[in-house]
Amino acid sequence: MNSLEELNHKFDLDVLSEQLKSAVDSKDPLGYMRSNINWEIDKDLDTKSNLEGVTSMMTESYSTNISYEMWNPFRKFLDWLNRNKTANQVKKILCTINAEIQKLIDEEAGLKKLITIALTAIAAAIGIGVINPMILTLVVGFLATMILKGAANFCDV
Repeated sequence: MNSLEELNHKFDLDVLSEQLKSAVDSKDPLGYMRSNINWEIDKDLDTKSNLEGVTSMMTESYSTNISYEMWNPFRKFLDWLNRNKTANQVKKILCTINAEIQKLIDEEAGLKKLITIALTAIAAAIGIGVINPMILTLVVGFLATMILKGAANFCDV
């Protein structure tokens, strides 16, 4: 089986393209990812430095010493997303093909084609067997961001 056949066999690309359409239409890819990834119990929280941070956040003295700043409901998720190794790896892979993705966006290629190109690149880099629901959610959210803001802006190129 070639990689495209394997992708079609393993993943429902029609469902993924519908999710991408939904994330783009809502103009909230971050909200899409936040609601579809169980990030609050991510294994990265088990590291000692993260546990110390969580413990200090739960103490009363911490909450009384917080400076008043604009409350951002996505702040914790953004912090998690920035430190998560898998999210960083997926972003890095997508950014290696950002010119191709931007070309497809400019040509108004179908969303299914965008998903296919992205998953093919990820499968080539990390293996198709490693792709799990979290990675699929990240791909959809990141592609939606690339569509809405431009691939170069997403990758800081």
